[in-house]
Amino acid sequence: MSEVKSVPTDYGRSRLTARTRWRAARRGKRDGRAGIGPEHYARQLERGLRMALEDLRSRFVTRNAAHIDRVHAESARIVTEYDHRREDVPAALARFGGWVSQWRTEVTACQQRGLALAACADQELAHYEAAWTRARHRAEVRARRRARREAVRRADARGEPRPELPEPLEPPDPDTAGGIIPAPDEIWTGAPDWMLDEALVRRALHILEQRIGPAAAAAGRGERGTR
Repeated sequence: MSEVKSVPTDYGRSRLTARTRWRAARRGKRDGRAGIGPEHYARQLERGLRMALEDLRSRFVTRNAAHIDRVHAESARIVTEYDHRREDVPAALARFGGWVSQWRTEVTACQQRGLALAACADQELAHYEAAWTRARHRAEVRARRRARREAVRRADARGEPRPELPEPLEPPDPDTAGGIIPAPDEIWTGAPDWMLDEALVRRALHILEQRIGPAAAAAGRGERGTR
């Protein structure tokens, strides 16, 4: 059974809890002694991180469903007024820009939380690999000592010269242990335009850009008023 249970409940905002560090080190020590490669732990962490990110986004969208519904409703109004009735409604356009800006701000905060989870997963793997490297090095040193004692015993029994001492075993670099967690995809690293890809919303955003400029449409909150 997997012991990787720390995504996301044992993670802080951008750092590991002491319990997670301890558990990762314990698992790394055990796997290093047993000769289990770190790729297995990395795959478990990757699966846990992927599930945590999917859950984070799902809960965010569900919690903010009313907000995105409002953005879609305002989009329909903007398109109706500007494309069908050919009327200029600056207050409605400003209100729509405000809702879109607020949505993007909230999405950005959620993306930052997701990237913090990914950073914590990387930190956990680093703690695991450091412990794994130390344990693996000690296990290999012990194995070489046992092999030398056995070789010396056989040489003494046969009256042969004892074998020369082997070169000291240098500890490996933890960075070469082999565990890798892929970076989050573009949902978490790209533009905060979740749920803004419907045709009506894209058209309303285009109208907004035409009226107030691309930079203001992307970042400005606008006013919230009535027509």
